Parts: sequence; C-alpha cells; structure tokens
Amino acid sequence: MGIGGFILLAAVLGTLAYILWVEGTFRKVDPSDDLFAALPKLSVVMEKAPQAVETQAPPWQRTLSEKLQGSGFRLVGDYSYVARQFFWARVFLAPDSKSALLLVNWVAGIDQGKQVTCNLEIYSFEKGGSFLLTACAQDGAASLLTGANRPTEDQLSLHLKAVFAESSVMPIFQEHQERLAAREAAGSQFRELDPVNVLPSLSKIFS
Repeated sequence: MGIGGFILLAAVLGTLAYILWVEGTFRKVDPSDDLFAALPKLSVVMEKAPQAVETQAPPWQRTLSEKLQGSGFRLVGDYSYVARQFFWARVFLAPDSKSALLLVNWVAGIDQGKQVTCNLEIYSFEKGGSFLLTACAQDGAASLLTGANRPTEDQLSLHLKAVFAESSVMPIFQEHQERLAAREAAGSQFRELDPVNVLPSLSKIFS
C-alpha cells in the first residue's frame, strides 16, 4: 500500500475515532452532560373549577365541608387542571396549616349519566423538598393526582377502599397527623401552608 493509501486509512480511522468520541460510546456518562437536566420540570397548573361542580358533589361531601370548616379547616376552593373537566378537588387547609386535605372527585360516564368516584388525598411538604401523602383510593395509586411523581413507600400510605362518608375521611386524616408527628419527632420540618402557597406546592407534584 502506497503513501496515498496510508493517508486515506489514517483519515478514515481519525474520522471514526472522532465520531466515537462525540457520540460518547467509550466515555463515562456524566449526569451533568444530560441536555435535559437543566430544563425545568413541567408542573400542572390548577385553576378554579366552575361553580357547577358544587351541585355535583355527593351530599355527604357538602355536609362534611361544613363540619370541617366548623372545626377549624379553611376551605381554599374547588380546583381542576386547565381545560380538563373530568375531575375536581375540593382543597382544605388543616387547622395546624401543615397539611392540605383534598376531596378528589373523578367524573366518569359523562355520555351515559355522570358517576362520581371520590378519593381522599392529604399532603404535607417538608422544607427539604420531599412530601408526605396519606390517601384513600379504591382503584389504587394509578388515580392519585401525583401521577408520574409517584411517592415512595416511605412517603405514601395508601388505603384501597372507597370514600363515601365522613366516617371514611376523618380516620385517614388522623393517620396522616400521626405520620406527620412521627416525622417531626425524627427531625423533619414541614412547611406552613396558606391559600397563596398551597396550590403552587401541589402543582409541583401533580402531573
């Protein structure tokens, strides 16, 4: 092979080495090289639900709402995703301002008469960025508003049963308070919530 052949072979090998380097085939991947790492995660924007949803809430839920407010809970309002009407969540702040209690109403069978399925989701947010969730949903975690941001087993306590009365709600809230107290005793600090920051806090973990 003449000098021209060696030059051609060197050019081919050089090009191949450059491609392998650029593609990172033999390089250790550094997470900081991830082009998407710096992009902000999309959060769900919660909007005020139409007033019409109040008439769709089960009677026991309307009665419970009055009792909760009478015992120190603050009603933030009814909220849903932007441009999505298949659910709404009635949001309350607990008396200690460390938990948000959501009565989540999923609407099914719109074409053949509406059927409302109720979930209960109670959230508290640690100052370090984690969150605590105690929930009650008869069809499991797949329908929780956390969606893709699935809580770990340590974060989530899930009861697989329907929510259809006040008697189903208050024991779950009490359980959440006990879990919260245990975390605080172990050194965790939880943020205080108010009507201004509770919706942005929830939106960050909903999807």
